[in-house]
Amino acid sequence: MSGRITVIGSANVDYIIQLPRLPQKGESVSGGPFSQAFGGKGSNQAMAAWRAGADVSAVFNLGGDANARELLETYQGEGLDVTQVAINPGAVCGVGIILVDVNGDNAIATYPGANAGLSAERIANAEDSIAGSALIMLQMEIPDEAIEKAIETAVRHGIGVMLNFAPARPSSICLDSRVSILVVNETEAETLSGLPATTPETAAKAAEKLAENGHRQVIVTLGAKGVVLREDGRTLHVPAFAVAAVDATAAGDAFCGALAAALVEGRSMPEALTFASAAGALCAGRMGALPSLPRRGEIEAFLAERTG
Repeated sequence: MSGRITVIGSANVDYIIQLPRLPQKGESVSGGPFSQAFGGKGSNQAMAAWRAGADVSAVFNLGGDANARELLETYQGEGLDVTQVAINPGAVCGVGIILVDVNGDNAIATYPGANAGLSAERIANAEDSIAGSALIMLQMEIPDEAIEKAIETAVRHGIGVMLNFAPARPSSICLDSRVSILVVNETEAETLSGLPATTPETAAKAAEKLAENGHRQVIVTLGAKGVVLREDGRTLHVPAFAVAAVDATAAGDAFCGALAAALVEGRSMPEALTFASAAGALCAGRMGALPSLPRRGEIEAFLAERTG
């Protein structure tokens, strides 16, 4: 498998506050510093795949505000194909409010904004881009109708689908063999399988159950506990790289983007998981979403240092 990755998903502007600890219900916690960065799971994963070395096309909906202009300029400056990035003048860009504590743990609230306007019709208009792809990537911050249409279009053209079921939410999407690669974290794995997935052992059981839906590969990310893969009736655990966590906000997106980039260039799944784990570790050691996503040279240098 080689060629372009088409990422269909959300694009946000993130407002980030660093706190000594995350607030409890009804509590206010004062902290700082405050920063603004670009994010959204679709945007993050597209940029992560691009920086990891892939050819990437983006299908996003942006608002008609100043943030949209800055986002578009950022994508163009990086070199992403933005032919299918649409501007909705009557909306504002999606917004993420992100609280980060001293351990790198976070709490996130989002407002979908223009992301809610990413419709099945928009996906139909992007069919030529999808049809020319080696892989499409999807997440759960856009409407179900867009996700279903993207899956249907990809399958009709014989293209693999990677779905990161994040954030976990009630959904009408049919999770079956049309989704060839399903990526979930501990919480998402439990939501979908009904089984706990907090350790490699329990995650393996959850992945086994999810694989019954027909997915070729099920991947459960466990943060510092590594990654569990279920494939062809077998389970593999890939340990994590130890880093001092600063902000885990986009670490999962860095993982997904780097994984996709590695797969489309022909790496085996175990090798791709190691490459993706390195990208996620590097991202977790930095603040912000888009600014924290590592480039290919950084990932390769990290792997050379850690694996010899």
